[in-house]
Amino acid sequence: MLVEVTSPKGSSGVLESLRADPPARTIRILLYELAVILPLLAWLGWSFTRTPAEVTDPLLLEWIIAIAIVDMLPVPTPVGFPFSLSFPLQLSVALIYPAPVAGAVALLGSSDAREFRREIPFLQGVWNRCQIAWSVVIESLLFHQLGSLKSPWFGLGPAVLLCAFVGYGVNAVLVALYLHVRTGQPTLGILREMHVGVFGEFVLSYMGLALFSVIVATTFVRIGPWSIAVFIAPLAFARQMFTRTQSLQEATVELEARQQENAYQALHDALTDLPNRALFQSNLRETIEARSKRDGHELVAVMLMDLDHFKEINDTLGHHFGDLLLKEIGPRLSTVLREEDLLARLGGDEFGILLPNIPDAETAMGIAERILEELAKPLSVESLQLDISGSIGIAIYPQHSRDVEALIRRADVAMYSAKESGGGYEVYSESLDRHSPGRLTLAGQVRPALENREFVLYYQPKVSVKDGRIAGVEALIRWHHPERGLIEPDEFVPMVERTVLLRPLTLYVIDEALRQARAWSRHGLMPDVAVNLSPRSLLDPQLPDQVAEILSRWDVPASRLTLELTESFLMADSGRSVGVMSLLSEVGITLSIDDFGTGYSSLSHLRRLPIREIKIDRSFVVNMREDPNDWMIARATVDLGRNLGLRVVAEGVEDAETLTRLAEMGCEQAQGYHLCVPLPAEEVTGWLESNTSAARARHSPSRGRLAHQSVGRVRAV
Repeated sequence: MLVEVTSPKGSSGVLESLRADPPARTIRILLYELAVILPLLAWLGWSFTRTPAEVTDPLLLEWIIAIAIVDMLPVPTPVGFPFSLSFPLQLSVALIYPAPVAGAVALLGSSDAREFRREIPFLQGVWNRCQIAWSVVIESLLFHQLGSLKSPWFGLGPAVLLCAFVGYGVNAVLVALYLHVRTGQPTLGILREMHVGVFGEFVLSYMGLALFSVIVATTFVRIGPWSIAVFIAPLAFARQMFTRTQSLQEATVELEARQQENAYQALHDALTDLPNRALFQSNLRETIEARSKRDGHELVAVMLMDLDHFKEINDTLGHHFGDLLLKEIGPRLSTVLREEDLLARLGGDEFGILLPNIPDAETAMGIAERILEELAKPLSVESLQLDISGSIGIAIYPQHSRDVEALIRRADVAMYSAKESGGGYEVYSESLDRHSPGRLTLAGQVRPALENREFVLYYQPKVSVKDGRIAGVEALIRWHHPERGLIEPDEFVPMVERTVLLRPLTLYVIDEALRQARAWSRHGLMPDVAVNLSPRSLLDPQLPDQVAEILSRWDVPASRLTLELTESFLMADSGRSVGVMSLLSEVGITLSIDDFGTGYSSLSHLRRLPIREIKIDRSFVVNMREDPNDWMIARATVDLGRNLGLRVVAEGVEDAETLTRLAEMGCEQAQGYHLCVPLPAEEVTGWLESNTSAARARHSPSRGRLAHQSVGRVRAV
């Protein structure tokens, strides 16, 4: 029979919950136990009072002892309810004796090892015995109504099987009701759980043991008590086989669980428990395949998100805080994403988001905006409030690609573009892709272009805001491609910066600019020449000597050369780059910060580095007239430069009023389309000669000082 027990490993959910949090013995439990115990004891007492001779048979003690011995060796089952092999002995008693006698034998013989170890309350132990005794009583009453051990085999067999299943049903229902009272879970659910995964083998085992009880009972009637001892040996052997089978099944279940755990770990991130890159790519592939097989206009969006300044959090607070922050990303973004969307950690501080079945790209952009808004909320990590932000790149299937790897790579391209622009998110476009097939082809043509001198310099003049004199020119590289015509630097310079060709291209530009400066000096023109320098070039310790050698070759004073660096390099400067800058400054070269105001430079950077010039970014200058904030930024930059002893140059001057306002601020130099567009060397030479002569004439005694409105009226295109 089945008895209520504490669940072992691999047990059912009901027993698992009882073991994890055993409920208190409530009045309901006590009442239920008494409702099973008292009626049985009262009925047995009444029956034996009427027919006391029924319990005087000494062989009953042998049955009680045999049942007790077998009960002390229960067989475990996968669902956590140990199965007792005393069942055929109990059923044999029910077949042989009247119901009161059979019930008394079952009551006294049914045992539970926990009773003797005092692991269960006394009343619960009595209830266990009584509920089994009730099953035996029902079996005995039913069997003696259907026949006897002397009935023909074709009547005896079905009768025994019916009694066995009815008795088991009573036993199972009583146990399920007991668990229902203790846990509050539905009785039918508990019954199903008791038999999950073992119903088929249980039916076969139960039928076999039921028929075995017929042999035990008939043999006992014929040859007497020795038959019980004889049949205990097969039961012990059966128990051993059951135990081995159960051990094998437990090992199989454990192995399957371990395999499932290994498979789960292989597809999920150990820190955040989010899907990893492998699962993300697999789901994306399946989503695309499913989308390609059905008609419709739904799109699939791939997002790659990178946390901004996460390295600073790790470096400042330690990796422990960084890990805790990463763990919070999944729960936080789950409020934004749909149930069908997938969030994965791809590695480090990079996350992937899969949006299947979206109507248009605007939907993906809206979700990206909500994600960024959610990230912008302060995050509490161990009582410390952290402010984080992210950059998101978006690629759409099938618009941007039909290939999984290509979609991920293009979302990555868009993400880095969003990080560089600071715009939060970016949708992929070919113009962002530095590694498109066309650009890769272009990258392979850089070296031959250098050898064939296909790179040319355009020059944009800079003038003194105060008096209109020519202050210098900025050299801007162009590629005169034999097939594609004139190519702007944005299309090839970023590629070159990531190759070994950066050094030869840099030296080529400096050499060409200084060669042109030497040519101008022969014509009496002495403008300073500015060349843009990649931050990566500052990691080249040979650069100062090479530039000095070029200056010497063209006999151009170092003071006439300015090297311009974008402000972003200040945030990533290292001791190595500072050393190179110091050596360049010692040569006599002027160092300038280009696009000032768009990065994160601080006064400490400006004081520590040998900077002599800052250039206000054109985005502030162009909108100075309409936007008071831009005017304030430009004004503050001019004041900052003056206070630090730096020359201030304004880029993007496109009208006379802007130039006048810059003069009122005290800005020293300006450049922009209002003054002159970038021109080839031959054309800018004519512009320099014309404007130099005009400036001299305006400053002659008869002409007086320069009016700003007349500066640069010759605008050759």
